[in-house]
Amino acid sequence: METIQERLTADLKEAMRAGDKRRLETIRGARAALQNAQLEVAKQQYDAAVRAAEQQYADDPAGREAAIAAISADGHTPLDPEAQQAVIAREIKRRYESVEMYRKGGREELAAQEEAEIAVLSAYLPEMLGADEVRPQIAALIAELGLSGAASMGKLMPVLLERYKGRAENRVLSQVARELLAGA
Repeated sequence: METIQERLTADLKEAMRAGDKRRLETIRGARAALQNAQLEVAKQQYDAAVRAAEQQYADDPAGREAAIAAISADGHTPLDPEAQQAVIAREIKRRYESVEMYRKGGREELAAQEEAEIAVLSAYLPEMLGADEVRPQIAALIAELGLSGAASMGKLMPVLLERYKGRAENRVLSQVARELLAGA
């Protein structure tokens, strides 16, 4: 199965050939975000290895230096598919926030650009469940947990976020839960 990074690389070439500037820039941004996430993971792994070496060789400065020098600082450690999806989902969420701000500021053309980018990035994530698809399941969960009223959101949301992680957008879950709890 092809990873998100591999699909982005192939689609980048396709967008270049087609001269699709919006798609090209969006894909470049997504690739940069994935690369930054890779570097952050590599940095965390390196830092953890250094801490372990420092603890292991606390009484041996020469051994500590040799162990630290032997640690690889490879920034090309591939992200697992879930981490790649999380990066793309963060990029989409960032754009949704921008759309809101642009609309509040009366900048409809910029909001439309962000929405176009959302459409491009959404193709790299699995199909998300919509509000109509999760509504009956959330209603059943609310009944099962015996929740009612808006004050129950704090108890319901952690369960929903865990159950629908990667299958439904958090804002959709929140919106449906709020509607159902208000009507309960």
